[in-house]
Amino acid sequence: MVKDRRQAFARLAETETALTQAEGRNDSVGGYDQAAYHFHVSHVLYELGDLPGAIKELQVSNRVRPANEKQGRVHGTGLLARRQMELGHVEAACATWDAFLDDYVTISSVRGDEHFQALGKAIPAHATNRTARQLHQRTREVARQKAA
Repeated sequence: MVKDRRQAFARLAETETALTQAEGRNDSVGGYDQAAYHFHVSHVLYELGDLPGAIKELQVSNRVRPANEKQGRVHGTGLLARRQMELGHVEAACATWDAFLDDYVTISSVRGDEHFQALGKAIPAHATNRTARQLHQRTREVARQKAA
């Protein structure tokens, strides 16, 4: 976040080394799991201006996240969709937003609400895209469900 590329990557390397050496477990270090690690790598890359790299790391984070971590998945998926949209990958973002909505309808989450609001603002700009129009319709249905 302070834009010190050398220090950022040095700290990530230290973290990765610690993760691989931790008690013979490849999934966590003191509760810091692989999903969290890749999420934070993504954040570092994003802050350093590497949007494609940040997206790739968010995809890895979401792939290795345990299935029972719904709130984490809502946040990670919402952030991934926003990054994909920022990069101009509308179709990929719509697919990711759709997966986000699958989980979002089942939980209460401030972060999820923030991502949902961002979705509502991003999609209308792509009204000529069929996938975006379908997603916009689903978004209205989810908003009605959440309001009920």
